[in-house]
Amino acid sequence: MENRTREYDFCIRTFEGFTGKEKITFKHGKDTEIIYEKESYDWYIIVAIEKCDLIKEDRHLITRELVLSYRWAIREGYNHQLDRSLQNAFDRPRNRNTIKGVKGYIELIEKKSKANES
Repeated sequence: MENRTREYDFCIRTFEGFTGKEKITFKHGKDTEIIYEKESYDWYIIVAIEKCDLIKEDRHLITRELVLSYRWAIREGYNHQLDRSLQNAFDRPRNRNTIKGVKGYIELIEKKSKANES
């Protein structure tokens, strides 16, 4: 099998056909040279990328840091049942498709996660 690539304006997803692994290279942010290696169970990063791709304005603000924070929030929301809209794998959070909406969702999940720890 051959390698396939899916390019967004903020990242590049490279699928290694023979191994089944996927690598994600981000184009914006402090650590653009660092490649994120997606694990087979990590559907959260795919949802985060696809939701970020729906953002229409200020796309230059879609950084590695934002996408990985969003991925963390989706994972927490699903695994700890902090977001009722995330009932199944690949479900999407229902925040607005804006930078502000993504950041607000991350903050909401952070608050809920901290409240759960207490």
